[in-house]
Amino acid sequence: MQRTISDLNDYAKTGVDKEFHRGDTEYDRYYGDPDVTPNPCLHAIDQAPFYAIRIDPGDFGTHGGMEINENAQVLRESDSQPIDGLYAIGNCAAAILPTYPGPGATLGPAMTFGYQAAKHLSEK
Repeated sequence: MQRTISDLNDYAKTGVDKEFHRGDTEYDRYYGDPDVTPNPCLHAIDQAPFYAIRIDPGDFGTHGGMEINENAQVLRESDSQPIDGLYAIGNCAAAILPTYPGPGATLGPAMTFGYQAAKHLSEK
């Protein structure tokens, strides 16, 4: 544990997280502490009291998801061609917005691509 703390403190000084890349993107920095420099996502662990909380991974804002086309069809990774019958919308699809502008920002694209998928399916 001492090495983990030492590594994090080094990252906080340089602003570069070599292990998990926290704060590498504007998306990450948006939720950081603007008073912490040089990286608002990294603060040294050097002043008590210390607290800990359990954090479980979730599927929101992960930059993950499958690539889709304008009909919400999932594209094969090998050749970017649609996989017949497979559609993805919302957080199951790769983000279409360059950053997360705020609450509800995933709803509009999910509704739009849900409509596009239904329209495409109904034309078959």
